[in-house]
Amino acid sequence: MRRWLISLTAVAAIVWACSAVSDFFENLGGGPIRSAADYRKQDINTREAGRRIISDLRPGAGDGDRMHEEGSTSCVDDLGFDDDGVTRNQPHYTWRLHYSGEADYLADLGRLRAAWERRGWKTEDRPAAEPLNPDRPTPRWPGIRTTDDHGVTIAVGIGWYSGEPTLSADGGCIRYRRDDGVTARKRTGAADGKSPAREGTITYEDGVRVSIGPVQPMTPAPESTGEGTPAAYTYRVPVTVTNLSGAPVELRSYDIGSYASANPGVTRVSSYPAELSSSGPHRVSEGESERLEYVYTAKTKPSQLELAYGPGEFHTSYPWRLSIP
Repeated sequence: MRRWLISLTAVAAIVWACSAVSDFFENLGGGPIRSAADYRKQDINTREAGRRIISDLRPGAGDGDRMHEEGSTSCVDDLGFDDDGVTRNQPHYTWRLHYSGEADYLADLGRLRAAWERRGWKTEDRPAAEPLNPDRPTPRWPGIRTTDDHGVTIAVGIGWYSGEPTLSADGGCIRYRRDDGVTARKRTGAADGKSPAREGTITYEDGVRVSIGPVQPMTPAPESTGEGTPAAYTYRVPVTVTNLSGAPVELRSYDIGSYASANPGVTRVSSYPAELSSSGPHRVSEGESERLEYVYTAKTKPSQLELAYGPGEFHTSYPWRLSIP
């Protein structure tokens, strides 16, 4: 019996040691690897945390939609822990606040203390920071900080660089897999993976909705088709992205594609959509909708158009089967 207990204790110690070593290297590498959908969710949580704090302040103290995205010099893979397909980022935003004087500012800190206490959040006092530039006087007002239910660090104080009252919401550094994005809640019509249809819709778990179709014959502008012989068939494919989530969607020209052996003889005209011809992504803000028009040509009439589409970096791409008129 005693030997059995000793053996069991030894095995438990080995398991604990292996777990501790694994946790050590995981933390050293920047924490666990999560999904792109997890990052997207925390980004939304961080934005909403800041907007909620704005609503707790006196009217006119801040504008929830006027946020500044902060860069991070610490959320980087200096030691080479991230494999191919793994990246990291840190959702961190600030809002400038406006007060006529210290009394109004301190009164709002009192409002936040009371609101955070009701929500069960612990308030940490922050002493007034030393000015970055002694020759430039800034308010020596104290600040407060807390962490909400989603792990977002919220702070109100005098910005070390701006010297002005500032609200900060920091969602923390997150490692995630790029190819593990937000999935579909519902797929209909041409997006359901069954038979071809005139049009279809995908609604993603975060509220983003994509509608594609119907395919429409068109005559392209001569300058968009190059110097070669015009194709016998040209089609316009409308794509509408409606953003009902809590964070922007950044559309890129390569969000659309097709699978190997799909659409033989069909070519996409790269000059369409015009909105995606610039170097940067096209942003669809929260509550907005954007209609894009992709164009395809073919020498012979295709029986259907098979596409793959996912809006932006954080949403899963799905196959679409569109009928041809």
